[in-house]
Amino acid sequence: MRNFFLSIDAETDIQDIYIFSEEKWGEQQAQTYVYDLYEAFNTIGDNPRMGRLRRELGDGIRSLPHGSHVVFFMEWQGETAIMRVLHKSRDYEELFETYNPAPSIKSSKYGK
Repeated sequence: MRNFFLSIDAETDIQDIYIFSEEKWGEQQAQTYVYDLYEAFNTIGDNPRMGRLRRELGDGIRSLPHGSHVVFFMEWQGETAIMRVLHKSRDYEELFETYNPAPSIKSSKYGK
């Protein structure tokens, strides 16, 4: 089993996703969607080279679509860092143009 951790930005993204989902579809659907996201994070943690390498966004950044969102992740000091979880309609190149992952890296560590 390989661990993953969430950046501070990813934690904020997930909170925003939960709040939006709860308001739009109700608490049960919000919980189910976020639970499914964490299952995807576990899969990414076990297979950190899966997904699409996104050189245009930065060194080592990968992405994997999940539902209405795209999970952006990278290897960081031997572990898998979930960097962002963004809606698929967002302009990723603009968001990552000035993105520096280091300030957001200190966050919660997870595993199975």
